[in-house]
Amino acid sequence: MKQSSDHKPLRARTAAIGVDIGGTNIKLGLVAPDGRVLLRGSFQTRADEGRAGVLGRLVENILAVSSAARQKGWGVKGVGIGAPGPVDVRRGWVYFFPNLPGWKNTPLKAILERRLRLPVAVDNDANVMALAEFRFGAGRGADPMVALTLGTGIGGGLVIGGRLFHGPAYSAAELGHISIQEDGPLCGCGSRGCVETYVGNGYFVRELKKRLKAASAAGRGRTRRRFGDGGHGLLEGWVFREKRELTPKLAALAARKGDPVASKLWEETGERLGTMLAGLVNALNPQKIVLGGGVAQSGSLLFGPVVRTIGKKAFPIAARSVRVVPAAFGVDAGVVGAAALLFEGRNKP
Repeated sequence: MKQSSDHKPLRARTAAIGVDIGGTNIKLGLVAPDGRVLLRGSFQTRADEGRAGVLGRLVENILAVSSAARQKGWGVKGVGIGAPGPVDVRRGWVYFFPNLPGWKNTPLKAILERRLRLPVAVDNDANVMALAEFRFGAGRGADPMVALTLGTGIGGGLVIGGRLFHGPAYSAAELGHISIQEDGPLCGCGSRGCVETYVGNGYFVRELKKRLKAASAAGRGRTRRRFGDGGHGLLEGWVFREKRELTPKLAALAARKGDPVASKLWEETGERLGTMLAGLVNALNPQKIVLGGGVAQSGSLLFGPVVRTIGKKAFPIAARSVRVVPAAFGVDAGVVGAAALLFEGRNKP
């Protein structure tokens, strides 16, 4: 049997290429069967060039990673794609990409397999994040497991029976579109009060800015206290005086320093997310709920009220058995999870 440079059998040196397609950048990497990222790369999506342009550069970059892998003695099992939109995972058919025009009803698996001469598997980007956490990360071995990525919106993935759960229409785990308020804000999906409209980055920043303006107009904390004393007015000063960009990360820093406006919104955000998750706990009795993405980087500011709300609203025995944990993977989650599709045998037709 042919041996690789470290004297392991060649078949033990087989990796997969994972691709994370984003609206601005596309990340890709060579991933070992144990989840290690061996090679990394990225390039601009350039959505304005249309589908043909993006596909051309995608193929070019995948082939470059494949060539580099073989030079290092790694065989390439295939290519996994994390796609930012709804996917028919059996056929590898992309229905559309919300931020990439021209991709409606694209047979992505067939196109790439023809051009790459490699097996290809395609799934939704939130699903592959969940798979990365289940196989290699914070949700390793937990079954059932729920994973959410909290960013501009909310992406979700479910692992049941050791496998990603898709449902018959491949639309399971649209967790951001569970409504928690009948007369709440209008969501992009057409419904009202979806948890995504309360927890996503966009809502969080808009709502926080509105509250800061109201606090500033009322002169809150300035007549009896020095500006920023004890956290009062701290975030107002950073945003309106120092002109810092208002982000969830800045709001978390202000809340940790005692800013009351930021602290209150973090508490409300955690309670709303916890309300939705309590329903999932009752329905699925998961062992773990994994939270990733930018909003989840706030740590205990979010996790504290989430856990307390689950404890109050979920069935007690189920609430006691679930653990809510931060995601282990950061920017590599999409690449690792996409590659893991090949380790799951998902390249089969």
